Amino acid sequence: MTAVAASEQRYLSLALFKREVVKMRLLHADKLEFEEFFDTQIPPYLILSHRWGEKEVTYKQMNKKRAEEGPGLTKILKFCTLVLKKGYTWLWIDTCCIDKKSSAELSEAINSMFKWYQSAEECVVYLSDLSLGDQKVHNQDFQTRFSASSWFTRGWTLQELLAPRQLTFYDTDWKEIGGKDLLCGLISTTTGVDECFIAQDHNPPLRLDIASVAMRMSWAAKRKTSRSEDMAYCLLGIFDVNMPLLYGEGAEKAFLRLQTEIIKISDDETIFAWTANLPISGILAKDPSFFMDSGEIQKAPIFGYGELRYWMTNKGLALHIPNDDWPADASNMAGTVISIPIYVQCHGYRDLGIQIQRMNTRNTWCRTMCQSLSLVPKRNRTLTQSHIVQVSHIIYINTGLSENYSHKL
Repeated sequence: MTAVAASEQRYLSLALFKREVVKMRLLHADKLEFEEFFDTQIPPYLILSHRWGEKEVTYKQMNKKRAEEGPGLTKILKFCTLVLKKGYTWLWIDTCCIDKKSSAELSEAINSMFKWYQSAEECVVYLSDLSLGDQKVHNQDFQTRFSASSWFTRGWTLQELLAPRQLTFYDTDWKEIGGKDLLCGLISTTTGVDECFIAQDHNPPLRLDIASVAMRMSWAAKRKTSRSEDMAYCLLGIFDVNMPLLYGEGAEKAFLRLQTEIIKISDDETIFAWTANLPISGILAKDPSFFMDSGEIQKAPIFGYGELRYWMTNKGLALHIPNDDWPADASNMAGTVISIPIYVQCHGYRDLGIQIQRMNTRNTWCRTMCQSLSLVPKRNRTLTQSHIVQVSHIIYINTGLSENYSHKL
């Protein structure tokens, strides 16, 4: 692809996900024919969540009635039968309802997917690797096998668990297992997601942004996707952000772009509360796995600074540091290490921070000693004082930094 073509594709992708009207292609459960609807015209529909397997049916094959016999077609037909049995006509399946040959349509679909799962009358989860048999859902052996399903290990299925208002699990024989409410505790134990975000008895449903950025990232920390960039793209809806898809950019760049988009709309500093076995790094995490141990870190109030405390620049993350929080013995020499507070709380502790190291005399810094968060001196500032404190330091922290750079410091 030429640079001009790539630029045009990026522009098209940006234009598509900024549109208010989104087109959705649904499959008629009886006629097996597609029809496209815009937001205000979308009829009631059921949506499928599943693991991709062998011989999945594409949009082109389904549209031209050329789908081959196999597990993929059988899955679609079984789902159609279930949809009709439940009294509905329309359904959506990611395998055949998206024309993946069109990068523009794929980008629009992925940016809309959380909303599509959220708007469905019901989400049907098909666990192809689990057979209920004659066991009851409270049987210990069944619960062990349920938790071991590969459905719980994939990146895309996290939003498919959290977004729907109603969700029901089915086994490999399309035998109903139960809904989120029945299995809430087991799902929570398996996924690390608090029960309050899984249960269906909240009306309206709890907003995911009640959970901190670090907590939501921790839910994805152990999950995987087939395409490396998808580990970032599958989290767009969970953080209520949009961005164009740039397959080929690599997992790290995609995840850095995701965090940059989150920073634009949030002042939640738990996004910096990650740990990794790295000597130095940029201020942003390279992968969701960096938040593996951050599931209980919550946002703390930021008195007096609000959304002006930090912002993205072409030099990295610009950070305001009040004079009260700037170490008196901080040097202007390259290699200087200081601890700066981040406004988070965990188990009642609020004096947490990260260690940063000056890279050069141009006020550019990076994160160092990333294996843990640091304790910083208690800030005795009163509420009144916090509103009038004068900012005395603005520093720039790299967002991404190669491990190979450490020998230069």
